[in-house]
Amino acid sequence: MKQAGTTFTELLVSLGISAILLALAVPGYASLVNSHRLAVISNELVLSLQLARSEAVKRGKRVTVCKSSNAMTAHPSCDAATPWQSGWITFVDEGSKGVLDPGDTLLHAFSGSVHASITAVNFSNYGSYLPNGRSQGSSGLPNDTIHVCLAGNKRKIIINNAGRVRMEASVC
Repeated sequence: MKQAGTTFTELLVSLGISAILLALAVPGYASLVNSHRLAVISNELVLSLQLARSEAVKRGKRVTVCKSSNAMTAHPSCDAATPWQSGWITFVDEGSKGVLDPGDTLLHAFSGSVHASITAVNFSNYGSYLPNGRSQGSSGLPNDTIHVCLAGNKRKIIINNAGRVRMEASVC
């Protein structure tokens, strides 16, 4: 009589093959997750900048994107001491330049990501768009390249003198 089933040796071989396949898949999966995180963070920042530009032109008022450590709270505020990766807010900036005043209208908020590193020079504290669609950083200059790095990959968010935003892939 013949018995159906698997032997202990067959089970060990199949477990060994599974372990090898899993060991090959995990680094690829981690790379995929990091690539997705980088895309989400950089796309969210580009979205905020493009929203600020279009709203500035539409409303005929200055619209600002600034760093915020409490972007998702009931009363967010700009925080020059916090890094960009902590989060940011986009608002109609009718009061003090680069400051979310009580009369300003909040348009968008993003909580940021601890996984990324975001650096800027001219837009070091905030970036504003004027009613004519031109940008102006906290340093007063209109252009900048914001670097978003995560796990050795980088996205450059390039803002030209006219305020247009584009993105470019690079390495950290």
